[in-house]
Amino acid sequence: MNKRSRFQRLKWAGTAMLLSLVLFALPASAAWNDTYQGYATYTGSGYSGGAVLLDPIPADMKITALNPFQLNYNGVKAALAGAYLEVQGPKGKTTVYVTDLYPEGASGALDLSPNAFNLIGDPKAGKIDISWKVVKAPIQGNVSYRIKEGSSQWWAAIQVRNHKYPVLKFEVKQKDGTWLNLEKQDYNHFLGTGLGKEKLIVRMTDIRGQVLNDTIPALPNDGSGGAYIVPGNVQFPD
Repeated sequence: MNKRSRFQRLKWAGTAMLLSLVLFALPASAAWNDTYQGYATYTGSGYSGGAVLLDPIPADMKITALNPFQLNYNGVKAALAGAYLEVQGPKGKTTVYVTDLYPEGASGALDLSPNAFNLIGDPKAGKIDISWKVVKAPIQGNVSYRIKEGSSQWWAAIQVRNHKYPVLKFEVKQKDGTWLNLEKQDYNHFLGTGLGKEKLIVRMTDIRGQVLNDTIPALPNDGSGGAYIVPGNVQFPD
């Protein structure tokens, strides 16, 4: 073996080793249906005034606050707001609805309602080990839209509700045929400006990449009104 070929082999070996170290150091992106490991605590809050504005929530519903790492999945604010999670604990499993942020929670952590916690763990423990994953919502009918108070043709915040899977992207069709992306906010609404006085042709993308198209009636002329709900005409596939 000559010196040149030996040098070339050493060079490539070094490059390969460096590349493997870099790839090992990079965190893999979580898939939407991954199973997360963590812990659960419990609280009586989350039924009203939650960070993701899903009121009103039935008092007997099994709900949870979700840590910021998964709530803001894939860099999208409040991505898992309104999602349903199947949670496994020491005593069994249950399904809960994400209604709030668990700000101090570590990755994988949930802050469950007592009626959910008691089904999967001993309330005397206060904190239990769990695993959980996103599942299809146990709902009926089409999606609906909450138009936030103060919305108008000039400024509007639109929330998607009653979706089978979390909605990560929301777009409005412009007069020139292009699509305007409305950024999702911490308070679980998609924010847009200058959307106009005509009906809105919208396109939504869920966490799986499934796309829906729908039409929403024209926004108010001014922002003096309160929040209101608009029934949708479509629903994501199973």
